[in-house]
Amino acid sequence: MTAAQLAAARDTAAKAGLAIESRNSQAALGAISSIVTAAGALIVLGVLAMAVGLIRTEAAREVRTLTAIGATSTTRRALTATTAGALVLLGALLGSVAAYLAVAARHRSNTSVLGQVPVLDLTITIIGVPLAATVAGWQLSGRKPEAIARQTLD
Repeated sequence: MTAAQLAAARDTAAKAGLAIESRNSQAALGAISSIVTAAGALIVLGVLAMAVGLIRTEAAREVRTLTAIGATSTTRRALTATTAGALVLLGALLGSVAAYLAVAARHRSNTSVLGQVPVLDLTITIIGVPLAATVAGWQLSGRKPEAIARQTLD
């Protein structure tokens, strides 16, 4: 309904002693969608931090070997940043494709729903989150392993 139609309906209802409530569902859904996308991105980055931490723990021996043969902190940073970025990019692409397949299956009789692409949310998900993960991986890694000569005790 347009604003004029809504005002006319309210006037008519007021004359009859009634009240009309209305809402703009599209504006509310857009805000909710953006908030959920941001929250999802933060959750993904948290899970990624744990996954990369586990990967780095498992690869500690190899990192010590790389350091011992002369790998610079730039090399170690690049390994971590690439791992983080690739994991998130793969997850974002697979998740987006799965979501669109689910929407297509749900609305197979009305495919016009698939034409309403949330470009901003997809850009944040597919480009922004992997970029943030890569930058975080670069910034939070690269220090020299604490004990190069000693092996860890199992």
